Amino acid sequence: MKKKLTLPAVTLALGVGFSGCDLQVNNPNEPDRARALASPDDVESLIASSYQQVWAMGHYWNNANFAFNHMSSRHTATWGNNGQNDLGREPREPMPNSTSYRWSYVFSEHWNDAYGGIAAASDGIRAIDEGLEIGPGGERNARARAFAVSSQAMLSCLLSLWYDQAFIVDETTDLTGELETVDYNSMFSYAMGKLNEAESAVRATSFSLPDTWINGNAWDNNEFADYLVGWKARCAANMPRTDAEAAGANWSQIISDARAGIQNVVVVGEDRSSDTAWYDDMKAKAQQNGTWHRMHMDWAGMADQSGQYQDWLSFETSKRTARKMDFGDDKRYPAVNEDGTLGESVSPTAASMGPIHRYNANIIFIASRGTYRQSHYGDARYDHYTLSCNFCESGDMEEMTSQEMEHYVAEGLYRMGDFGGAADIINVTRMQAGLPPAPADATSPVPSNGAGECTPRKRYDLQGRCGNLRDAIWFEHFENVFNVFGGLEFWHGRRNDILPAGTALQLPMPAADLEVLQRDIYTFGGSAGGAAGNPTPPSIVPGSLDSALERAALTLHRLQRHQKAARASEDLVVR
Repeated sequence: MKKKLTLPAVTLALGVGFSGCDLQVNNPNEPDRARALASPDDVESLIASSYQQVWAMGHYWNNANFAFNHMSSRHTATWGNNGQNDLGREPREPMPNSTSYRWSYVFSEHWNDAYGGIAAASDGIRAIDEGLEIGPGGERNARARAFAVSSQAMLSCLLSLWYDQAFIVDETTDLTGELETVDYNSMFSYAMGKLNEAESAVRATSFSLPDTWINGNAWDNNEFADYLVGWKARCAANMPRTDAEAAGANWSQIISDARAGIQNVVVVGEDRSSDTAWYDDMKAKAQQNGTWHRMHMDWAGMADQSGQYQDWLSFETSKRTARKMDFGDDKRYPAVNEDGTLGESVSPTAASMGPIHRYNANIIFIASRGTYRQSHYGDARYDHYTLSCNFCESGDMEEMTSQEMEHYVAEGLYRMGDFGGAADIINVTRMQAGLPPAPADATSPVPSNGAGECTPRKRYDLQGRCGNLRDAIWFEHFENVFNVFGGLEFWHGRRNDILPAGTALQLPMPAADLEVLQRDIYTFGGSAGGAAGNPTPPSIVPGSLDSALERAALTLHRLQRHQKAARASEDLVVR
């Protein structure tokens, strides 16, 4: 279905979403925009800001990150904030894609961030192409343009990973003409082409990035290009919606890009009270054991040696309650005392803490919202960041890691039949954790010790059977990418068909945009819209033209950084 776009390019996030009725939205800031785009320094700053939307999509919490991490059964919580309670409920229900839904930003914020960043990058490129010179004689034009194309590419990739359909938009798009959505496969193909274009442009120009553009990283052009190569691996590995789709991915190229790309990216966090963009809610909040986070029993249970997880599975979902478990030889988990008990202190002690995971004696989640979501166990790997001070959130923040890349390689080797190569990779972290090496074939179970202990056990398995190489690959992947970048756990679960039944595999277009485009509201998830991806339309009546204009003005306001920061602070109340 084609719809005409008429909004100015600076509001691409709106031009895409609120244009189906040829809406003309007056933007009182338009004269200021014209002056800003005539100022070389301001255009350069506009382009630099486009990457902040990539950061927001991967590391903020007022979007889909918390809920979808919950849907992966890696993280668990019952709070309403961020849609966690509704989207994490079992049995799964259709996602409430509605303008009246309290946490509707779960559906809209990734969309708005992506198109807001694309708008900034595209406006900057357009100004350069129209003759603007940044620096004497335009000496900084090539750097600015290459960075802008890079942001377009990464944001387009994220649209393909999160949404079932999206608009392809860049500086060449005629917003007064007709534009139609493309499906996620086409969006992915476009994004990969953009990533290739961006890498070529970056390598062709000698420069250094200001260390404020990707905070703390004064990369030269080749280092930045290597980062884009890592993005190609991240994008291609995570795009498949099912195991069948993943089987058809170009794993040879993914392996090549994962090995050739930059291996570790750390962004420097700043004091959040300064209204900085450089903070990481995924690390500061989504592993906060005392408030927002516990480890889902479906995850921790794969390492349990006591049989408690299998007993937990034997109950119907609504009757499951948190269990204390024994994790055997895996040193990443809290140890069991000699008398078989766990430390009962909430504060970190030798008995309650492992290097990565911790035991909590208390149960913090609301029983009426499902005791099956309660857990004693959680992550502790980012305590050095979250506990440094209240809300300052300063310090190094992982954005991309060598372990993430190595696990794409391991999965690719496994899918291509190189089981020994895959085992060699995951056995590095297995053996560091005190576990025996996984087998170099696809069928043998992981070794057990003399007491019959083995890690991992098969997921959702009532018999507690020892897992095989693929189970071990899944387990090590989940162990090593937690909260590095929003979506990694969920994307991994969907492409391996290990999400709970009925879990939605992607986000629909936001309801507000669908209303103005005069399209049917649709959603995913629940018994009719899970693995098959079938849309399940809720009963939502499209809004009026006046209400659409009001939402357009509101969305424009929300795209401003100080408004997003303020709203995030307001939501930081457990609900």
